[in-house]
Amino acid sequence: MTAPAPAAPTLHGINPAVDQALADTATTSGAYLAGLIACAMLDTAGRPDKLPEYLFPDLAPADVRRVWQAALAVGLRAGRLSNSPRFHRDTLARLQALLADAGWTAMAHTAHHAARTAATEPEPDHERTPTSSDETRGGHW
Repeated sequence: MTAPAPAAPTLHGINPAVDQALADTATTSGAYLAGLIACAMLDTAGRPDKLPEYLFPDLAPADVRRVWQAALAVGLRAGRLSNSPRFHRDTLARLQALLADAGWTAMAHTAHHAARTAATEPEPDHERTPTSSDETRGGHW
């Protein structure tokens, strides 16, 4: 049995498969660390309803609640966009262009990464089911 031929290096001599594996590892590590931070925040705040005031103890509770509610709405929307990026290609590209046109350069740059990733997301293989290795790599299947 022979091993498959390695992917051809890119212009900069980087193997695309290795590049993707390292990016997947970084993404998974980031998600893991975010989860640990979320758990630690709750553990130190004591109760979920105390999180907003715990994070911003010097602000008026009503102000913290308004910011918290906006952040939750943004987080939910981001979750929906990230869940199936191929279904949101046009939306991501449109929003990235709006940010760029309005002069929000840094935000447009980060949005460009999301739009570019969505543009290259393959169509799903409906015959395939997720495996534990998909979750370990942090990839979409």
